[in-house]
Amino acid sequence: MEDLIHSLKNGDESRIQALLSEVADKSMPIEDEEVGELPHEEEDEGNQEYMEIADRWFEGLVCQDIPVTNEVYAIHNVEFDRQELRKLVRIVQEVQKSMGNKDSGEGSDRKLSRAKKPLIMFLRSLAKKTLE
Repeated sequence: MEDLIHSLKNGDESRIQALLSEVADKSMPIEDEEVGELPHEEEDEGNQEYMEIADRWFEGLVCQDIPVTNEVYAIHNVEFDRQELRKLVRIVQEVQKSMGNKDSGEGSDRKLSRAKKPLIMFLRSLAKKTLE
């Protein structure tokens, strides 16, 4: 983990790719369609509401939308690991950046999906806790 952070700070893209590939190899492959099919509980209004909030937060954090970022980090009624959230956002941003530099193929799409899943799950959990 420290290697990834150090590589991000130094802008060492080849090392970042190597570290992300190691993590990707250890995790289960996930397709883009599977990200949208993450476990949903009963489809009632409460669940739909926290899913929409989490999706809005996801887009805002990844796109570096300052009002959304401030909204998420200003949550004080729920304890959550802000460093873990920053790490997950950085990983998704780095994968997206590396995809922009290369031809996006099936392998790149899988890497992006694998990077997105933990962030989406984290944000859904956070949104659900804030609504309770």
